[in-house]
Amino acid sequence: MLRLVSVLACLGALEAAVVAVPHVQVNVPHVPAPVRPVIGAVLEQRKAAEPAPVSLPLTKVEADRYFLGEMAVGTPGQAMTVAVDITFPLSYVPSINCSDQFCTDHKQYDSAASSTYEADGTPFELSLGQNVSGVISKDAISVAGATVSGQAFGEATAVWNSYALRAPNDGVLALGFGFSVSQEGATTIMGSMIEQGLIGQWLAGIWLGRGDAGGELTLGGLNDDRRSSELAWAPVTFNEEHQSWMASVESLAVGETSICSENCFVTALSTTPYFFMSMDAAKAVNDALGGFDIGAPGVAGLDCSTLYTLPTLQIEAAGRTLEMSPLEYTYIYTLGGGVQMCLSGFVGLPDFDDNVTVLGSLFMQKFYTAYDMDNMRVGFADSA
Repeated sequence: MLRLVSVLACLGALEAAVVAVPHVQVNVPHVPAPVRPVIGAVLEQRKAAEPAPVSLPLTKVEADRYFLGEMAVGTPGQAMTVAVDITFPLSYVPSINCSDQFCTDHKQYDSAASSTYEADGTPFELSLGQNVSGVISKDAISVAGATVSGQAFGEATAVWNSYALRAPNDGVLALGFGFSVSQEGATTIMGSMIEQGLIGQWLAGIWLGRGDAGGELTLGGLNDDRRSSELAWAPVTFNEEHQSWMASVESLAVGETSICSENCFVTALSTTPYFFMSMDAAKAVNDALGGFDIGAPGVAGLDCSTLYTLPTLQIEAAGRTLEMSPLEYTYIYTLGGGVQMCLSGFVGLPDFDDNVTVLGSLFMQKFYTAYDMDNMRVGFADSA
């Protein structure tokens, strides 16, 4: 039972999957056909002169399938274990000035110990499940061997989540897909890396391994060795309701049960293991899977003996069908005495639109995911 309580407690943290962010208008100019070969040649020359992509190894925390990396803040660098959030624009770490239990149980950033610290003082507050507040500071941040100078980030002085006490990461490395600045006016770390010549383009790829394998975040390019098929590119549009950039896909279904059949939007996030959707959509899917109530709204238990007979998840994206077997979209936990507990990966959240689905690490362990902000698209390919 303790294991079940721990599993369910982690669900609260994942309500932060959709973050309120400002609208950004992207205008793509039309390029006349006769000019395109010339532009293509210029782009090839520029690409050849671009800095090489950098890659950050990710370690898998098996208990909840979190994938965590490391970044260093300050000079000398203070190492922090971080979750990677593609969509959120503001990275943050616990401050030495925070006395909440989460902060004292994790590594804390000490500005007085850094020779490159710059005070800013702009307040920030992250709600919607994260419940973190503090002030903006500036310092050197190193990711995958690339050091960004004077990077603005959140120095968290208060963290008031009960579930956060169990979180294995100290802070969050936020890349800000779709945004050049945060709500507080801070340039995203990806934007700074481009401005300072550390990477050549806003392109990122995430590979998450299965079994004992960890993962990899590539910035400024993609690692083609981590995929075994061509990328299917889905266009990205701004979702006004959730104030977030999302990929447009054709449909999602589990067997004969439709999750969404038109005007469908998905966001692929490595910060959550689950498939988040509306309460109604999750109930429809889990009912079709024979799910039963385990005392947590939106969460369903499954009969472990029938997992092999359950239908396939199908996502139609950019003209390709992405398929996952029932063993790939469910969890099997071994409790004391060899007893198994099975949970559906489809979790309902309140205030979610029926046409919006978050694709968590269960999905990303099957499909290599690429984020191309320069062309406002997200790509999916079979993981190698």
